[in-house]
Amino acid sequence: MGTGDGAVIGTTKIVDNGPANARWNLVIMGDGYRASELGQFATNARSFVDTLFATAPFTGLRSAINVYRVDVRSADSGADDPTACGGTGAAPATYFDAAFCNNGTRRLLTVNAGTALTVAGQQVPQWNMVMVIVNSTVYGGSGGSVAVFSLAPNANEIGLHEMGHTAFGLADEYEYYLGCGVDTNRNTHPAVEPAQPNVTIDPNRATNKWRDLVAPATAMPTTRNPNCALCDTQPNPVGAATVGAFEGADYYHCAAFRPQYNCRMRVLGQPFCAVCQRRIRQTLLPRLPANRVTSVARTSGHLDVFWVNTDGKVWSNWWDQQAGNSWGDHGAFPIARDWPVPAAHDTGVTSVARTSGHLDVFWAGTDGKIWSNWWDQNAGNGWYDHGAFPIAREFPIPAAPGTGIASVARTSGHLDVFWAGTDGKIWSNWWDQNAGAGWYDHGAFPIARDFPVQAASGTDVTAVARTSGHLDVFWAGTDGKIWSNWWDQNAGAGWYDHGAFPIAAQFPVPAAPGSGVAAVARTSGHLDVFWVGTDGKIWSNWWDQITGNGWYDHGAFPIAASFPVPAAPGTGVAAVARTSGHLDVFWVGTDGKVWSAWWDQIAGNGWYDHGVFPIAAQWPVPAVPGSGVTAVARTSGHLDVFWAGANGKVWSAWWDQTAGNGWYDHGAFSI
Repeated sequence: MGTGDGAVIGTTKIVDNGPANARWNLVIMGDGYRASELGQFATNARSFVDTLFATAPFTGLRSAINVYRVDVRSADSGADDPTACGGTGAAPATYFDAAFCNNGTRRLLTVNAGTALTVAGQQVPQWNMVMVIVNSTVYGGSGGSVAVFSLAPNANEIGLHEMGHTAFGLADEYEYYLGCGVDTNRNTHPAVEPAQPNVTIDPNRATNKWRDLVAPATAMPTTRNPNCALCDTQPNPVGAATVGAFEGADYYHCAAFRPQYNCRMRVLGQPFCAVCQRRIRQTLLPRLPANRVTSVARTSGHLDVFWVNTDGKVWSNWWDQQAGNSWGDHGAFPIARDWPVPAAHDTGVTSVARTSGHLDVFWAGTDGKIWSNWWDQNAGNGWYDHGAFPIAREFPIPAAPGTGIASVARTSGHLDVFWAGTDGKIWSNWWDQNAGAGWYDHGAFPIARDFPVQAASGTDVTAVARTSGHLDVFWAGTDGKIWSNWWDQNAGAGWYDHGAFPIAAQFPVPAAPGSGVAAVARTSGHLDVFWVGTDGKIWSNWWDQITGNGWYDHGAFPIAASFPVPAAPGTGVAAVARTSGHLDVFWVGTDGKVWSAWWDQIAGNGWYDHGVFPIAAQWPVPAVPGSGVTAVARTSGHLDVFWAGANGKVWSAWWDQTAGNGWYDHGAFSI
């Protein structure tokens, strides 16, 4: 049985994020689908892709990936299921000869890998990974040169696990081969260090291969199996996000360790552990176009834009209304001469002008620290007159991969910065121009005593100072809710004097994984927050200091009656109040356009009184699906919006209230 039992029908690019030579190309094929069942195969492939892009860290890496579906017809449905492993004895004629019961294990489902790789090479010559979905509801899968999974319950979870093996070289983190209580030869791992990044025989804090992710307070090893003849059944003694050395991994009860208590490489349905996520990011980041962008107007006639480039540097360009200082009159440039540590390519980037002549920029480095550089208009204080630096002497917990970063200047001499840590908490550090209050004069700290729910992987973080003595911070939690905490300079109102909380009593639709989050204070006593829901809509809630207008006195709501095009997965969200009675919100749609909605306090101009719309008539280059979006109002009658394009450039469009300067009166352009 084999290629004589079917035919290759054709190939469809079902996720297009750029040319094949610039992206990581996933090829999905099917086996055991008859001609009449190829529509079902298309549905199964789409379902896996949707699950993939809703799974961390892929939520923030979507724009690095193209997906191709190769339709292959088989003569019969299903896969070989030998009776030797308790199967049905079925032996259908299929193109890739899918079969259960390899190595005496029914769940070990394989295909003819040579045939699969040949077809992939013919259909998508620049493929990076090949996956085969087998049309059978019997549980099974395998890694190897081709990832294979069946349509058993939790099929997509099986696929993600097998993808971990095939694409990223991850080991199984479970502590058995045939099963706990079944194996008789899996007591102690051989004294040979595994090559895979997520298992080890070395639990020593000083030499362990993932030691940089282990907090100083975490015991090493973190757990020991008290009986090497059995699987260890002890509960997790530490937090779910804690990285340490947990005994039992790589098919052995003892002498092999995994990084976290649970991981998708151990138990289906669990998140990938921090070490696995790091390997995935290392593989995909080189294929990721510029995708995080921030902008600031330090005067009404000047704009600065910053983004993380593929070279591990933060780049910038600027515009000034004076003649000879437009976008094309000078070149883009990196904002530091030297980069001791590269910027993490999927890091958030944030900028703030605490005075009209001073800029501060912040980003996460590949070392898990938050880095910064600054510019001042005084002589000798340009970008290259000093070096980039981490904003704390120590980072007890590394910044989470793909974290959003927020910065705010609540006075001209004070800065606060916020980010998500690998422990699922929101962390902060601050600087003040008074002596003894610099970045290194105090430590970074989590902004709440307790986090009832961990911050979601890849969440944006946004912060706003609605007065000079008050801060509000917002982020998405793993429960699909938007969470917040606040600080006030009045006694008894510090970060630890109250708890973090979700900003609505109910969330009819969960926040999307990797959701952008935006917040704006259009007055000193009012807050509006915006995020992306899993339904592809932009949602909001608001708070006002007037009694009866708190977070829980009304419900979260989508900001438009209808969304003709869903918001793209992982899109950033930008919100700006160009007057105290007007709001504009921006995001990327699945059509590659930047969309907007607005609200005004004048009667008849609410969220539902008009429709959402793309902010340009034409789109020469689509926006990156997971692009950051940033917007700035440099005057009360002018808006500038910036985003990352699929061609690796930063793009912009603008609106002005003067006649002939609307969104559609000029084109989008690269800066």
